[in-house]
Amino acid sequence: MGVNKKAIKAMFPSGKFKILRGDKVVITAGKDKGQTGIVSRVIRDVKIPRVIVEGRNLNKRAIKRTADNPGGLVSVESPLHYSNVMIADPVTGGPVRVTWRYLEDGTKVRVTKGKLASGSVVPRPEILKQRRVPLPLIGQKDTPSAEALKQTYTEGDWPSALLRQYSTATHPCGYREAQGLGPRGAQRSLLGGVRGLWRGFSASAVL
Repeated sequence: MGVNKKAIKAMFPSGKFKILRGDKVVITAGKDKGQTGIVSRVIRDVKIPRVIVEGRNLNKRAIKRTADNPGGLVSVESPLHYSNVMIADPVTGGPVRVTWRYLEDGTKVRVTKGKLASGSVVPRPEILKQRRVPLPLIGQKDTPSAEALKQTYTEGDWPSALLRQYSTATHPCGYREAQGLGPRGAQRSLLGGVRGLWRGFSASAVL
């Protein structure tokens, strides 16, 4: 049976997660109660938040046999509810809660609180400082910033494509309109030419 998420209220607003990927946590409920582990993933669902802990809450799943995989029953880490894990205190090692505090230099950190808390700062996991997708390297085909910011046009000049479109060869009055009356005049000249063509087509169709 599925879960009706519409009937569940959000535990906390988005962006208020205090357990991060790479934190050491203590499982407080379930078959692995009392064991510790490292969080490998945080499922940021505001209504049903969950975490995956490395090597904990293992369940058997049947995998089909392929050319590269023999298949069979494989142990897979299943998600745990966010409320069933607590951060392990860096000093005491017990399950504690954390709150946000600001240091004197303005840095926002997590501080442990509760019965078994030492009041120490929970450091940010080192794994979060590494990018999952590395930044692309600068190659030979990349345009330098100085060349990209270089101005290659003069304000007030018409593009060469419009000048060719309104040249005297294709439109006798177009170039004069573009030079004298500006974009509005050129637009009126073009619309007049289109209307003339439509009138000629209609007259030929009637005859």
